[in-house]
Amino acid sequence: MAQVLIVNPPNSNTVLDGATCTVTRPEDHTDWSNFPSLGVLTLASALADIPDVTPVYIDGTVVPWPTLLDYIDTHAGDILAVCTSALTATYEAALAILAHAKAVRPRIWTVMGNDHFSALTEQCLTNHHDCIDFGFRGNEVVGPFRALIADLNAGRLQEPAAYPGIAVWRDGQVISVQQRPEPVFTALRHDLVDAVFDHTTPYKANFQTRVAPQLRKMLGVELHAGMPVEIGRGCIKFRRNDACSFCSIQFGGMWKNSVHDPHAAWQLVEHMSHNAYDYLYLTADELPLTFGGLLRGMLDEAPQWWTRTPENERPVMVGYARADGLSNPRHAETLRQLGVRQLMVGLDAGAPVSLMAMNKPLSPIKDNDPAHRAELMFDHNVRAMQTARDHGLLLKVGFVIGHLGMTPELLADNIASMQRLIDAGKGVIASLDVEVLSPEPGSLDYRYLTEPELAGQAADRLGLSVAAEPDRRDIASHWKELDVIDREAAMAEYVAAVMPGLTLDDLATARGGLREYGKATGIVIGE
Repeated sequence: MAQVLIVNPPNSNTVLDGATCTVTRPEDHTDWSNFPSLGVLTLASALADIPDVTPVYIDGTVVPWPTLLDYIDTHAGDILAVCTSALTATYEAALAILAHAKAVRPRIWTVMGNDHFSALTEQCLTNHHDCIDFGFRGNEVVGPFRALIADLNAGRLQEPAAYPGIAVWRDGQVISVQQRPEPVFTALRHDLVDAVFDHTTPYKANFQTRVAPQLRKMLGVELHAGMPVEIGRGCIKFRRNDACSFCSIQFGGMWKNSVHDPHAAWQLVEHMSHNAYDYLYLTADELPLTFGGLLRGMLDEAPQWWTRTPENERPVMVGYARADGLSNPRHAETLRQLGVRQLMVGLDAGAPVSLMAMNKPLSPIKDNDPAHRAELMFDHNVRAMQTARDHGLLLKVGFVIGHLGMTPELLADNIASMQRLIDAGKGVIASLDVEVLSPEPGSLDYRYLTEPELAGQAADRLGLSVAAEPDRRDIASHWKELDVIDREAAMAEYVAAVMPGLTLDDLATARGGLREYGKATGIVIGE
């Protein structure tokens, strides 16, 4: 049997020497390594019915780095392909895994995908085609990935056009094939999670340390294990290509995708429940505004197994919502009746100009005053927390510190605004993640870093100041052709380019102070 390793790499700065790690530590996130990687499990499951192929699920956030590399060494003769996910934080580790596989046995095929590769396809393949044989761009690639592995195993590799979404290095250039729409993959094989390595034990240990105690305290429910559930994928902001400035999600050819009807959604929920998962993490980047129709349909067509199960014995569902979606009591009621008890909400704090700089307000269908829409955002935040409180919903809150043109005065205003929201959310905010803005490839903020004229135009439009154009051009020249991104250095140079009155230390200090402020109110802070 040919083995195909599907690997979720660890953060590069946790396993590679020389990678800095000051404000981007993975353990600062409240959801770090608490449950299986849905992307890895999906791809592994899609391979499970290929004759003579054994998919191997590996999550490098819980499998030790030496153990992962040793497995490749030991089983190299049986390995057909090593495939890795790649976010910006994990890309360098992903490269190291693929390079290691090629060094051990050059005939091992290597495949890479996910947001970082999708955003920087040209740079990744130009600089590292020696260790990346194939890449896939975007989300709608499960079918083509399966077809590629089946063909590699059968020794009948076809031309790139046969695999929508693929990107390869061919004759000194990158060849990319356009994606095609495909349905959400639902045939998950949970037995693969522990088929080779014991992932469940560390997942459950992390879950019981980070998630379960606070929910037990605030909801009075005993939870044991969590699992991501994909009934829908997408965000209302993607519809008009209007993502928040720091968002780096590469959604591919479809701005949203979902299971085909409420019955299919309930089948997934039931399937997860029967596999002993009682904390179901809905993966949509925004629920009430993006998938309101599906949610209402699920409520109307709730199956008997659900309605006959006492509420305290049902699985707890969690998901994402924009504050302007959650502030509507009707949306909150729908979510609550579906068993959603916790929502992740990026609260929109700060002056209206800060919110506009981060592209937070929804882009209006018709002409409207963007400043007025930004002014409404703070009110949406306060009403969202009150609505959550009224409907028995807990919030996991996220704040982002920093934006194009931020000044010391705007920083102080933003922090004060965030503190007011923390005060207003006492009793309803269960946990808090605070991040310094990182210009991730694929985001508008990364374009501000690498396209100085774009940053200047945006600053002029907002009435904000950025560094002088020659300085911005000098900074941009360093980043344009890179594929390995030192996130700490990128953050520091982003600040120098578009926040000339501040330093990364200023933002990191503000982050630390806000984390301490939240901790003093009894909120769980990124751990």
